Amino acid sequence: MITGLDVSKVEASRDSKEAITNMKFNINFEDVKVEKDNVSVGFTFTAVYEAGAGSKQAGQIKITGNIISKENSKDSGEITATWKEKKTLPLKFAEDVINLLNFECGARGTLLAYSIGLAAPLPLSRAKLTENQ
Repeated sequence: MITGLDVSKVEASRDSKEAITNMKFNINFEDVKVEKDNVSVGFTFTAVYEAGAGSKQAGQIKITGNIISKENSKDSGEITATWKEKKTLPLKFAEDVINLLNFECGARGTLLAYSIGLAAPLPLSRAKLTENQ
């Protein structure tokens, strides 16, 4: 169960005054630390704003921090094993983390975006992950 979000760094830049034509979102999991039933997932959420016909970067918002979670021993073991083997998270846990980050970083990023004249970085849909076959 996710119990918290700790933001350690925020960055925002507006590189062009052209009208925004597209936004791209990315979430990277930087590291995973598991101590008994406590799980910490380091992340970087990035929203890139594009403008013009060539889709050049017009701005960017980046939020870095950690997701804090309490898991039972079975789930924390699966998280550890999946991270060590694939450098990713188990599907259900990853889906929960991504959806929380979309909501939290979208809300926090809105204040950053507003202050430099960009649109709110709000991903519109809920993430639903499936295993690659």
